[in-house]
Amino acid sequence: MVQAIAHILAITIFQADPSLATQYATLISYLIPLTAVYIILVFASALKKILGYIIVAGWGFIILMLVLAKV
Repeated sequence: MVQAIAHILAITIFQADPSLATQYATLISYLIPLTAVYIILVFASALKKILGYIIVAGWGFIILMLVLAKV
């Protein structure tokens, strides 16, 4: 993966000094998995929040149905 990133950087951004492409490719390859984990955690926390609202709404609906069934 590092070599693919280094190649892309060497032919695009670092045309003047392709030796820098390997250094930056290594850094980018470290940041990619960290970014993926961060995005997964953000979506998980958003999903957790939505699931919490669904659970609260479900319990509220059940309590409302119980109250209305007594009337």
